Amino acid sequence: MEKNKNQLASPKEYLEKSFLEELNYKIWSTKGARFNADKRLKIKANLSNISLAILSAYLIIASLISVYNINSGNDENIINYFITALSILVLVFSQFENAQDYKLKAKIFHDCGLDLSELYNDLRIFKTQKKKPSEYETYSFVKNLSNKYQIVLRNYQNHSPIDYDLFQINNIEYFKKIAPSKATPKNIKKVRRRYNWQIYGWYTIMIVAPPILIIGILIFLNCTGNNVL
Repeated sequence: MEKNKNQLASPKEYLEKSFLEELNYKIWSTKGARFNADKRLKIKANLSNISLAILSAYLIIASLISVYNINSGNDENIINYFITALSILVLVFSQFENAQDYKLKAKIFHDCGLDLSELYNDLRIFKTQKKKPSEYETYSFVKNLSNKYQIVLRNYQNHSPIDYDLFQINNIEYFKKIAPSKATPKNIKKVRRRYNWQIYGWYTIMIVAPPILIIGILIFLNCTGNNVL
């Protein structure tokens, strides 16, 4: 069966096509990765706020343990130490998360994606127009569009590699043609695990660990108190 001339069988074959096709891929993939970065950072911003709220609640709950004498142990130094440690943790965590400014970074990536979308739309209009352009018109258009693309890249920071990896697996049918190694089920699962860990991993630890420590301390104090009695 004869292969469609527009089908790309490998990265090498892709690079052997015209610069217009290469530029089409660059803008398309960068645009998708920047929008992925926007989505990822918006999720992290929400999780950051939720985590800070829950950690503050844990701090209040831990403080009330001593107030209402919930623990039956005789030594409250451990509880007081835990409350102090949790207070420091909340302070450090809040300062670190506020410094990340996820919402602002998300907006920047979103604006970048919109700028790239405009370039991509211009490129698609040029490629699909009925009148066939001359070589000079094609050269002038590609050169001008390439310069605009480079200006956009210079004006915005780069996205994380995970954003591009996610773009690849979200367009897996395309990458099965040009990068078969990226389209394996093992690699897809690996990318999704990395993506989920980068978004949810740290916050899951911050939310789950404190109550486990609180319960563990209460059990320890109760057991110690019963042994003493």
